[in-house]
Amino acid sequence: MIKFYSSKYISGFLVSVAIAIAMLAGCKKNSGDGSMDPSTPPDLTTIIRSSVSGFVTDENNQAVNQATVKVGTSTITTDKYGYFEINNIDVIKDAATVTVIKPGYFKGIKTYIAAEGKPAFFRIKLIPKTNSGTFNGGSGGAVTLSNGLKITLPANAVVNASSNAAYTGTVNVAAYWINPTSSDLPNNMPGDLRGINTAGNAQLLTTYGMAAVELTGNGGELLQIASGKKASLSLPIPASIAASAPPNIPLWYFDEAKGLWKEEGSAAKNGNSYVGEVSHFS
Repeated sequence: MIKFYSSKYISGFLVSVAIAIAMLAGCKKNSGDGSMDPSTPPDLTTIIRSSVSGFVTDENNQAVNQATVKVGTSTITTDKYGYFEINNIDVIKDAATVTVIKPGYFKGIKTYIAAEGKPAFFRIKLIPKTNSGTFNGGSGGAVTLSNGLKITLPANAVVNASSNAAYTGTVNVAAYWINPTSSDLPNNMPGDLRGINTAGNAQLLTTYGMAAVELTGNGGELLQIASGKKASLSLPIPASIAASAPPNIPLWYFDEAKGLWKEEGSAAKNGNSYVGEVSHFS
């Protein structure tokens, strides 16, 4: 959404607790069959022609019809089977992205390394965007999900995302925890587990949990954390990986514009959760 696998969406913020793992040059990281040298930053300027197809499903594994799919400068919609196909479109070679938009869901975003003559294929499972709770923007508050995900904001920490005006009304919180041990992880996580650390080097990541969060006001307007304020996030650690979870871990956010994770901050293990702070949700 440990590696705080953090991912920024226009409509929300996906953060992930993640750590860098050993990488080998030429490691294949996507269904586009491209390759990269992890010792250097990805090339985000070279353009290549690519074709991509796939299926989009909802949280119940049902086909999503009429979802908007964007690849490069091309936009199409899924059919009744949730299928999409885009051929011969210009994309960024080392970080081509497929973005799926459907009302009621967080964006589905996949990243791949494009290769000449080798079409990419994805199965994308959308994350539902449902209201998880509310609090007052003036006094602050916390929203906790039944799975243990908790979002806490201090008083006067929310502004209108478009105007930057202070917001003190009811804040609606849509939140979703992505279980790092779930078999659905490859389908509903954003990106492809490649990141750029604070030194500017490429990293291959492994996640201990992710969260997608969106704040909206009474009128449906997007809200954001005020400058100088931070929100606290507590992400549960599944019992099956608790023993291997390190005491401290980098926090990463997903840069939607680049299609890659970026390191920003850290999280600490506190009991059966990772706790860290973020300064924005989009």
